[in-house]
Amino acid sequence: MMEMRRPMLVVEDEPVHVVERSGLDRLIGGCEGMQQLRCSIGKVVAGDEQLRDDNPPAVLISGETGTGKELVARALHFEGPRRHAPFVEINCASIPAQLLESELFGHERGAFTDAKTRKLGLVESANGGTLFLDEIGDMEPALQVKLLRLLENRTVRRVGGLRDEGVNVRIIAATHRHLEALVAEGRFRADLYFRIRMIHLSIPALRERGADISLLADHYLALHARRYGKEGLMLSADARRALLQHRWPGNVRELRNVIEQAVLMSSGPVVESLDLDWLPASAGVSPAGSGAVVAPTLEQVERDALQRTLENSRWNVSHAARLLGISRDALRYRIEKYALAVPD
Repeated sequence: MMEMRRPMLVVEDEPVHVVERSGLDRLIGGCEGMQQLRCSIGKVVAGDEQLRDDNPPAVLISGETGTGKELVARALHFEGPRRHAPFVEINCASIPAQLLESELFGHERGAFTDAKTRKLGLVESANGGTLFLDEIGDMEPALQVKLLRLLENRTVRRVGGLRDEGVNVRIIAATHRHLEALVAEGRFRADLYFRIRMIHLSIPALRERGADISLLADHYLALHARRYGKEGLMLSADARRALLQHRWPGNVRELRNVIEQAVLMSSGPVVESLDLDWLPASAGVSPAGSGAVVAPTLEQVERDALQRTLENSRWNVSHAARLLGISRDALRYRIEKYALAVPD
């Protein structure tokens, strides 16, 4: 049987040092898009501090896979007035729909065959704090109805339950999908879309962030150099140029993994372009060398990132899933979706 991975659950009563690491200081970058993002987060936090009641607006974070949507969600929570309350997160794409309802809303004893005891859901676990719903675009319509009821009434009813329980939860949702298109296709409820989009924060793709690529590369180089006992590593000019020319379909997550691999592969104090063997030689550049950029579709970007990660992990699905920051089930689904196969 396929291994079932539990959704990521983080119920935090954070000490100060973790709160500081989870704030705005984690959002590295000086490009205009990142400056605007930090400014918007600051305004949301300031509004939360001044709020006269205890019902903050829902937030929708959009951005391509690997841009750092979880970091933005954490910054909103740990910089705001709920910083000492629970922060609970779940990836809606990492667990089958038939189990997601029980995980989110809990169940009563006897609600179904294996329900031998009452179980609190993640919504109730987040009471007083924040519930972060990653990849909300993958949520089934039936669950969308229950989530809308939670947002409207601030109550939750466990599976098999007969009464509603009051909860005080701040909802932050994130997606890499275009929810407007899903609404038009009838796959996402319009009323829920407008309810979770009361505040919308958009994260720019790494290829749009210019010099931030070099800044982030230096950050991850120092981080992984410390981890592997190779302090003092530097990027050569050729290596830095290769990083700036790459289109980064996997965004910041891909950059982090590339730099970690380069740290491992480097044999001297300088990381050379040859150490960046994850990067294709001419990614995203037209054959004529005119500098014109070929814009791939989102499916092509995702497929290429998956293929490259699987090849670099020698088709170890568990390792590749960890590198991509998704569950094994989610990765297996995408392998089947794109008909990826181990080369002969």
